[in-house]
Amino acid sequence: MFEFRSRIRFSECSADNRLSLSGLVNYFQDCAVFHSVNMGRGPRAWREEHYAWLVATWRIIVAEYPALGEEVLTRTSCYRFHGIEGDRNVVMFGDDGRILALADSRWIYYDTEAGRPAHVPQIEVEGYGVEERLSIPEAPRHIKVPTENVQEKFSLKIRPTNLDTNGHVNNEQYIRLALAYLPADMRVRELRVEYHAQAMLGDILVPKVWQGEDEYIIWFEVEGRKCCVLQFII
Repeated sequence: MFEFRSRIRFSECSADNRLSLSGLVNYFQDCAVFHSVNMGRGPRAWREEHYAWLVATWRIIVAEYPALGEEVLTRTSCYRFHGIEGDRNVVMFGDDGRILALADSRWIYYDTEAGRPAHVPQIEVEGYGVEERLSIPEAPRHIKVPTENVQEKFSLKIRPTNLDTNGHVNNEQYIRLALAYLPADMRVRELRVEYHAQAMLGDILVPKVWQGEDEYIIWFEVEGRKCCVLQFII
């Protein structure tokens, strides 16, 4: 288990002076990376060994978006390792201990030199440890992508600012891009994301948007293959 304290910054907020959804995802992603660094691993060690952890899915449930200036505690723990996969929970608490948001996520251990998933080594399992899984209501295993009433938006070219240390589009960047297709005042209470393929520098992303009664499903394609599918539930 690992946790860190912070204070919600102005640069992390939406127009309502509360932490944005993409800002929340960054807190969760940073907490996972800090956990790795704290045990002596992290991006630098993985780069030297030609490995990386790639997030495969997010399920984030939001009870409340913390306000500008509020002190928060973000905590993460791993609860399962199996083959090439590792499962992780993340929680954000308010300054009075209330749960603001929580997440379930699945990560893939990846051999960057061979270009394929790899079995999670024991050094990673022992470093993170295995703790109890958070109690989170069940959800369908996969996001069902609609085939009717789908709007195709203007394509986007991947730029260096979209990339992370692994050389592909960072998981939070897809969320940030997708938020542009939602109403500005829409309060998302649950976000589910599935990452299917990596998008690289110079790739052309084609956004597709479907609107339901209480949800939006948005996905990005490169040359006809899905890279990322997102479901925003309001």
